[in-house]
Amino acid sequence: MNVLIASDTFKGSLSSYEVGKAAETAIKKVIPEAKTIISPMADGGEGTIEALLQSADGHEVEVDVHDPLMRPIKVKYAVIHQGDRDVAYIECARSSGLSLLPKSLQNPTNTNTYGLGEQIKDAIKRGYRDIVISLGGSATNDGGLGMLQALGWHLYDASGTLMGMRGNPILEAVSLSEENIIPELKDCRITAASDVTCPFYGERGAAYVFAKQKGASDVEIGELDLAMRKLANLYERNYGKDVQNIPGSGAAGGLGGAISAALKGEIKFGVDQVIELTCLEDKIKEADLIITGEGSIDYQSLMGKVPLGVGKLAKKHNKKVIAIAGRIDAELTLHNHFLDGIFSIQTECRTLEEALDPTITKQQVETTVEQLIRLLK
Repeated sequence: MNVLIASDTFKGSLSSYEVGKAAETAIKKVIPEAKTIISPMADGGEGTIEALLQSADGHEVEVDVHDPLMRPIKVKYAVIHQGDRDVAYIECARSSGLSLLPKSLQNPTNTNTYGLGEQIKDAIKRGYRDIVISLGGSATNDGGLGMLQALGWHLYDASGTLMGMRGNPILEAVSLSEENIIPELKDCRITAASDVTCPFYGERGAAYVFAKQKGASDVEIGELDLAMRKLANLYERNYGKDVQNIPGSGAAGGLGGAISAALKGEIKFGVDQVIELTCLEDKIKEADLIITGEGSIDYQSLMGKVPLGVGKLAKKHNKKVIAIAGRIDAELTLHNHFLDGIFSIQTECRTLEEALDPTITKQQVETTVEQLIRLLK
């Protein structure tokens, strides 16, 4: 039996690689001669670079940038070697992420994506022209303006004054110019990797859906949404793109919209990007069984998460695919179009804290996968 293990992280508990190793241990216990391949997966959010470097040929590059509050930090992005091309994979969370700030300093009216722009600039200066930017985990809601500033865009306020690099520029910017942008940008292929499809503004947009968890008050959310509406008009006037009607434009506080309009990029599901970069389809073709999973399989899993992405590809090649998770919804009819079976790893009632304990999770993955393999043997 050839088994491919392509799981996402069990967030707060095990990395995607650790889930794979636990499943592999269980498989070998039942079928010692089984051939197993662990191909860690991710959906474009935090941890994607770690997953990529576990199963794809690549390395990390360290660079000095600024965090969401413009404080100096060192971060890394990955360069993935794929065939005859090198792809720079940049996680916005590493420079502009919410996890970089203590709770007391989290507020998207004060944060920006300048550090992300610095990462992109570094990759371009090193000669990389194929760039993927993951949009998960940001602390920002600046519509991508900080990123554009780092890449050479000039922003001006209502008085025509050139704006500096501080705070959230979306609250004051009324016009922009490209006079100092990096000339090599025109030669770049830039893709945004996202796991959400929210629009730029409105009740389902960046501010109303995500700004509260980033520290904004109800009043500030309204102000940010109004600023996003004005920025959408600015992008349409300058680049002829209606970002409001581009799915995912509101991801990471509007980064999707800026990448689509100003950087002339494309927004794709993050899991599709990881599938491509890890050559997962070739691995699926060789497998008899695919095991996938994530921390929770629920209605959100239908919106571009790892198990469904892996399941769709497995079904394309008529392969059997099963999923495991820390918790599962009671209604899984739609999921079962692409997953032959979905199983919770829980074997007894536990508190959430106990269930997230890495040692317990590892044991539960092993127990569940062992029983599944015994059934399928």
